[in-house]
Amino acid sequence: MSFAAIDSIDSIDAVSWSAIPNPTGHECDDPRRVAHALRLLAVSTTANETGDAASLLADGGFVCGHAGMVLPAAYAAAPILLDLVEHGRRPRIRSAALGLLSDALRFLPLADRNRVSTDHGNDVPLCCAIARQIRTRRPTALLAHGRYGRRLLAEAELHWRLTVEETELRPHGGLTAITTLEGAPFPAPVEAELHDPPFVQPASTVRTVRIDALTTDMSGAALIQLGRTPPGTVAPGSTLHPAECGLREH
Repeated sequence: MSFAAIDSIDSIDAVSWSAIPNPTGHECDDPRRVAHALRLLAVSTTANETGDAASLLADGGFVCGHAGMVLPAAYAAAPILLDLVEHGRRPRIRSAALGLLSDALRFLPLADRNRVSTDHGNDVPLCCAIARQIRTRRPTALLAHGRYGRRLLAEAELHWRLTVEETELRPHGGLTAITTLEGAPFPAPVEAELHDPPFVQPASTVRTVRIDALTTDMSGAALIQLGRTPPGTVAPGSTLHPAECGLREH
C-alpha cells in the first residue's frame, strides 16, 4: 500500500462516521458506508475497483446521483477526496475523486440537513462549507486536471464568505465594515446570511442582511456597506454567506 493510501486510510479512520446523521434512514445512506467506499477508492488498483468504489459514493451516503442530492457525510468526506485528487495513487482515482467533489458542490441537500457546524462557523450552508474546503487547497492540484479542475475551482469561488474585522455606523443608518473576502467578488446589492462568530455561545439564529455595496482588492481585503442593521449585531469575527445558498434544498 502506498504512503498516500495509508494517509487517506488514517484520515478516514479519524472521522466519527457514526455521529453523522443519516437523513433518510435508509441503509444505503449510512455514513459508515461512505467510510467503507472511501477506503475502497483509496486502495483500488484496477479500473473496475475504482469504478465500483466511486459508484458506492455516487449512489448513497455521500451523494445520490439519480436524485441530484448531497448528504451530510459529504462535508466529512470532502477533505479525504481532496487528498485523493492531489495524491491518489493512480490517475483514475484522482479523476473519480474530482468528479465526486463536483457533484457534492452542485447537488442539493435535504431541507432539514442543509447546514453543518464547522470550526469556522455554525449552521453554515453545506455547499459553502464544502466550497471552503476546496478553496483552501493548493489550486495547482486542481488545475492539473484541466477544465474539470478549473470548473470546480470556479464553482467554489461563487460560494463566497466575508469575515468582519471592524464596523462603523453610517450617518444615515446601516454599517460600513472592513472584511476579508474568500471567493470571487460579487455584484451588490445582494442578500447575505449573517452568522455570529464561532466563539459566541450560544450562537444566535441566522439572520439575513443586505449588502448594499462591495469594494475589494487583489489581497482579499473588502469594504462593504450594509443596509439598516441594529447596532451590535455585526460583531468582529462575524461571517456572511450568500443567502441563496441557505435556501438551496432538495
